[in-house]
Amino acid sequence: MNYKAPRGTRDIFGETVLGLNLLEQKAKEIFIRHGFEEVRTPIFEEAALFTRSIGQTTDIVEKEMYVFEDRKKRKLALRPEGTASLARAFIEHRMDISSPACKFFYSGEMFRYERPQAGRYRQFRQIGAEIYASSSPAADAEIIILAQQVLSSLGIDKINIHINSLGCEKCRPLFREALVKYFSSVEDLCEDCLRRLEKNPLRLLDCKIDSCKFTDVPEMSDYLCSDCKDNFSIVQLLLKKANCNFTVNGKLVRGLDYYTRTVFEVRSDAVGSQDALAAGGRYDNLIKEIGGQNTPAVGFAIGAERALLAAQSVGFFENLKSPEKIFVAIADQELFSEAFTFAVKITRDGINGNKNISVFGPINGKSLTNQLKFADKIQTSKTIVFAKTEFENGKVLIKNMKDKTQSEIELNKL
Repeated sequence: MNYKAPRGTRDIFGETVLGLNLLEQKAKEIFIRHGFEEVRTPIFEEAALFTRSIGQTTDIVEKEMYVFEDRKKRKLALRPEGTASLARAFIEHRMDISSPACKFFYSGEMFRYERPQAGRYRQFRQIGAEIYASSSPAADAEIIILAQQVLSSLGIDKINIHINSLGCEKCRPLFREALVKYFSSVEDLCEDCLRRLEKNPLRLLDCKIDSCKFTDVPEMSDYLCSDCKDNFSIVQLLLKKANCNFTVNGKLVRGLDYYTRTVFEVRSDAVGSQDALAAGGRYDNLIKEIGGQNTPAVGFAIGAERALLAAQSVGFFENLKSPEKIFVAIADQELFSEAFTFAVKITRDGINGNKNISVFGPINGKSLTNQLKFADKIQTSKTIVFAKTEFENGKVLIKNMKDKTQSEIELNKL
């Protein structure tokens, strides 16, 4: 039987792995410069954590979570996003005491059962950052700028940042009433919209089926209380001061119920219709909702697959520098142990200070001809040959595998 990767998953190798590693490296460097600490959470949690935090009427909870029971009949779920898990860890380990700056970042695999397409998989990778215990609009602006910086580090400069305010528990009920009144007058709503109209009318703004029917929809900006208006104005002012261009989008709601006030998406037309590369916002009630103290918070996540797809369109992969492949061969079998010791040394220390190398060989029991054929097959740039006469004189042969030229060099000079 021929086994294949499950639908919506993929094997990652070659330049894609190099790109993913570089994205994570650049993101980590940027996060650390901004004072963030790394947290790694389990890939599965109690299913109730996501149901309670993300919201019963979201697509993730209704349609996309991978839920299963363990041997003790406990209901668990593969994590569909990183924020809820990090919030749980924050509460469980009292990170407000151990890490008073309360700035954290993460990267890891997430799982959602949805229709696979370009840049979207059922197993995918997110890189995110969160700021806890700060209600300042400066934290909102920092998070948005942080997302922009990570994407810019990949050469993705042509991006569109959309921001909106979803208000708070004071002003959102009035907006909810206006939405119910408006959507009740729209004919032939889809099944999801009819259900959400009663439970969470805000989610109708994110409908992919009926959105074309929605004209002159009420906007949250008309219902914001004075505190939320002032907060959103300061966020915009700080972004302008930092030369961070953005568009206020009154229809932006995000797909998770825990968001309050500032929400945003970073979009690029380089990835087609699935154009959101990063997204996030403020979620001041989440920590309390899942059992912690009342703690304001704001964060974002980047979809690694989409980000790399956008980076590829601007030539990012062309700039990836793979390690130089070096092969160590033996012309005389009795030199195998010396060649092996040398290969271990240059793998550890590099050659003339260059550690960006991959070392292969030596291969025992193969003729030099077969060893060189193997070196060609794996596309090495150079082969270092241990031959008896040269070795006795403290030298090795260096064979250029591209032009087939050969020279001698003293071993101690490597």
